[in-house]
Amino acid sequence: MAKHKSMIISWLLFLVALCLLYSALYPGSEEPQQEEAGKTIQLILRTSKGDYWKNVTMGAQAAVKEFGITLHVSAPADEGDIDGQLQTAMQSLETTPDAIVLGANADSAFEPFLLEASKRHIPVIAIDSLLTSGEIASYIGADNYLAGKEAMREMADRLGGKGDVAIIAFSKGGINGKLREKGIRDAVKDYPGVRLVDGQFCSDEYGACQAAVRGMLDKQKLDGLLSLNTETSIGAALELKHRLAGEKIKLVGFDSSSELLELLQENQLQALIVQNPFSMGYLSVKHALEAASGNSVPDQIEIGMELITEENMFWLKNQKLLFPVVQ
Repeated sequence: MAKHKSMIISWLLFLVALCLLYSALYPGSEEPQQEEAGKTIQLILRTSKGDYWKNVTMGAQAAVKEFGITLHVSAPADEGDIDGQLQTAMQSLETTPDAIVLGANADSAFEPFLLEASKRHIPVIAIDSLLTSGEIASYIGADNYLAGKEAMREMADRLGGKGDVAIIAFSKGGINGKLREKGIRDAVKDYPGVRLVDGQFCSDEYGACQAAVRGMLDKQKLDGLLSLNTETSIGAALELKHRLAGEKIKLVGFDSSSELLELLQENQLQALIVQNPFSMGYLSVKHALEAASGNSVPDQIEIGMELITEENMFWLKNQKLLFPVVQ
């Protein structure tokens, strides 16, 4: 009888050890806490187009799987549709989500939304673009002003500190475009041999951006182009390729896409300043959940930006950045 009892105890100890070992090896396999599982997060993007916002959504969905929450995603088709995005944001308040993640395409226009969200005690996490017109729980994104300064520094290095440069801006670039341009204009003061001689706005279609760059290059000689987002970067690179001028006229752009990476390999542009939208999406949902649960969250979480060139685009850390499915 004692021997039988000893065997039972031994088996129980063995099973306990197995459970402890499994927990140690797979700490993330536990079920989400019931409090977290019942939360609903509303994610409002700036647009439904483009790889950038798709990667933000992928990151957010990764957080959903980890924390076991409900996520609703909405976005206007046109990035410049401020009224449409604001209407979507106001309507989302009526569904009483536990928190809202917002990649706004304007600042002051969202003041009434932020005021109403505060009245209803619904925390708002701002992503990609900093909101200053009302109360937010946290901002998650890059420092676009510093990114603009980095773009100017890279251009000056590529030109050997001397040359005429133009800015290709997105006509509906909103907060980020203005900050990037301000960073460029402030940074050029450090390079007396570099002149900002022209600027050009274009729409959200890179074909229109290519035509705008064509017109600008037809009327003057330029040594460099600074393009402020995906569409302007693709349009400028395609026009340089058409002119066989990809090595003569330096191009530093922002963001990434399959088209841009192909053009980078062809040396139609020399550098891209890229942030990590996958991490932004993941962290936004993670901290929205924290705020919805009444926990404190950081006022600001900076998403770093990487300078991607043909030489470093195949480094492992940059591959994970450019192709988040690798993560």
